[in-house]
Parts: sequence; C-alpha cells; structure tokens
Amino acid sequence: MKGTVFPRPSVKHPKTGAKRPVKGSTWTYVFSVPNGDRMRQISKGGFATRKACEAALAERLTEYGQGGEDRGEPSKMSLRSYLEGEWLPTLRELKPSTRKGYADLVAAYIAPHLGDVRLCDLTAGRIVSFYEKLRTSGRRRAPKSRPDDFSLSESTVHHVHVALSAALGHAAEIGLFGGRPNPMTRIPKKSRPKASSEHRPEMRLWSIDEVRAFLAAAAEDRLGMLFELALATGMRRGELVALRWEDVDFDRSIIAVRRNTVTVGYEAVEGTPKSKRARTIDIDADTVTALRAHRRRQLEERMAWGEAWQDHGLVFTREDGTPLHPQRATQLLRRISKRAGVSEVRLHDLRHTHATLGLAAGVPPKVMQERLGHSSIQITLDLYSHVVPGMQADAASKIGALLRGVG
Repeated sequence: MKGTVFPRPSVKHPKTGAKRPVKGSTWTYVFSVPNGDRMRQISKGGFATRKACEAALAERLTEYGQGGEDRGEPSKMSLRSYLEGEWLPTLRELKPSTRKGYADLVAAYIAPHLGDVRLCDLTAGRIVSFYEKLRTSGRRRAPKSRPDDFSLSESTVHHVHVALSAALGHAAEIGLFGGRPNPMTRIPKKSRPKASSEHRPEMRLWSIDEVRAFLAAAAEDRLGMLFELALATGMRRGELVALRWEDVDFDRSIIAVRRNTVTVGYEAVEGTPKSKRARTIDIDADTVTALRAHRRRQLEERMAWGEAWQDHGLVFTREDGTPLHPQRATQLLRRISKRAGVSEVRLHDLRHTHATLGLAAGVPPKVMQERLGHSSIQITLDLYSHVVPGMQADAASKIGALLRGVG
C-alpha cells in the first residue's frame, strides 16, 4: 500500500496540476491502513524536505508491514463506505462545483446500484452491467413528456464512468485491491461510455440584427452593460459576475479575467476561471466608453445608498452593492430578450455568438482561442467548425487572387 507526500502550502502547476512548494513550505505524508471495514488515514507533516518526508513515510509503512508495496488481501470494504468515507473527503483540492458533481453522481447512481458491493468483489463485468442498467433504467423519475422512460443519456453514463474511474484509480493507488488490477482497466474500450458532442446543449446564435436589437433594449437596464460586455468579449457568465473594477484597465483598454463564480446547488462560489489560469482580453473603444458610463451610474447608486452600500469592488452588483447571483443574470437576459423581440438564448450563447461573429469577420482562430480562454486551439476549432468552411473559402479566394495578380 503506497502513501503520498505533498507540500503545504503549495501552488498548482498551470498545466499538469501537480502541487509545487512555495517559500516556507513543509512536506506532509499520508497513507491509509485497515480499520475494521473502513480505512483510517495516517499523516504527519512538518518535514523540511521532500526527501526527509519520503524517508519517514517509508519507515512508517514498514512499521505497518506494508513496505510501500501492495501485499495485502483486497479490501472487503463496501464500495459505498469507500466512496463516502474515503474517496470523497480526499477531493478538497478540487473546485467546489466539481466536488459536488462527483458527490451527486455517487449519491444518485453509483451508491444505489453498486454501493453494497465489496471492493474485493468488484469486477469489470459487473461495472459494464451497471452501465447497461443505467442506460435502460437509471433515471429516478421519468420526465412528464415520457412517463415510461427511465433511461439515462450516454452523456450522463459517461459522467458516472469518469467519477467511478477516478474513485477506483485512487483505491488502486492506496492498495485496496491488494495487488489485483483495478477493474476499470479491464473494461474493453468498446464497453466504456462515450463522451459525445451530440449530448451538448444546442448552440443557439443571434444574427447581427438580433444582437443590435437586444443591445438597444439592454441599454435601458442598469445591468445592460453585463450583456454588452459578454457579446464584446466572450466572457463566461461566472467571469462577468466575478469581474472587479481592479481587473479593468481603462488606459490600456484591457480586462484581466482572474476569477469565476459558479453555483454549487444555489450557493454562488468564487474560484479561478474554468481553464485554471488568468487571461487578458482587449476591448474596443466603444466598450471602454460604455464601461466608464456604467461605473458612473454605479457611483451614483453608491451615493444614494450611503452607508448601506456594500463595497465588494464588483463591476456588476445588486442595487446595494452586494454580489450578483449568476442565476439572476440569466433571468434578466430572458426578460430583456423578450422585450427586444429576439429569440431566447442562454447567457453562454452570447459567448458563442461573440466567437462566431469574430471568426466570420476574419479574426484568426488562435486569437479567438486566447480571448475565450480555451486550453487548446482544437477546442475552438471543434466548437466553431460551422464557421471554418466559410473561412477556408475566403482564404482560398484571397490566395488565388495573390497568385494571379488580381486586385
């Protein structure tokens, strides 16, 4: 059974996610030992170097007869006990929304169907059968439009697969399979649930006429600037709600995207952007002017509220300065869209509209990737492949004209 060592405090590597020490860090080890039908974690910190920490860990493992290798029998702990008591508590480093997503998948699907199975009895065949059952009857409540349909989408089954893979990978790492292979690694590739773009929410885009009609209606609302900025920058809903004035550089006409607000249940939780790294976005002169006007209006509200105003430094707030809940922004978008007489879209579709209009106007995909904060250009190209054929045709015409000296 292997343990792990890590620094405290630490920072995450922007690409690999590995923990790196900072000035003043010490090292801590942690490992688990059987404790009845559960596992008990043992840890100790305060080591000055990684090498000293690893040496102490090896010594402790030897004391427990583990020697750093998997030598014991597979654990008879139930999958439910392991997931709820051992695995989920280890996810403290993940974003709150990710932790809740895993916890919800365990509670809704994994525990009800596989929870009573012992880890030592878990096999690849049993897991594949579990996936098939989810596909046909995994839904707890059938939709009103299809009262006899309890099937789960392949996308949801894939999410369950990802969660179970992460959980059992951790179980294998700490030796709960007693040297036996992780059953997830024995599942044939063709039997693994697939992530498919077919299950993504449909992308709904506005035409340029709809954009202008909406912006005219939004100009009458105190928070209309939020939607104008979404269309001008492609920022995500949570990034707009978390934007602070200190992130706006009026002189250089740029915005720094450093934070993102997500909803966990209905609670709004602030964290890092989805890509886990900050980015800067250039904004045009008209957007700068509109942001300055929005700031003046906010200062007027602040004066009107007096001491009751709560200063959080946010660009978009409620009337008293308190943070704006992301869902409230979505509700406001629906109201303004109805008033403007344009098709109803999600707030995230304003981001898609920004990207599509930019690519169609000739903005290079690499530039659009940087504005949107995608981790790779392939994500940008895959999402907006509907624009690429037109760009290819335009490029062919321009190159042809150059070759033949036309124009």
